Amino acid sequence: MSQSSLAPFARLHHQPDPAAAKRAAREAWHQHGLILINPTWLQNWTDQKQAEILAEKLFGKRGK
Repeated sequence: MSQSSLAPFARLHHQPDPAAAKRAAREAWHQHGLILINPTWLQNWTDQKQAEILAEKLFGKRGK
């Protein structure tokens, strides 16, 4: 049986893993100095809002 032409893309269709995303963000910071923050990782509204303000300052408002 031959492999589907879509087989290479199968790995892209999986459920998100929040813990893996946070680990990847931590690694990006330690290895490359990149800051990747999901606002929900922050404990309080003030910190979340500060992160959103910085993101909007750099990249503009998000489309809803």
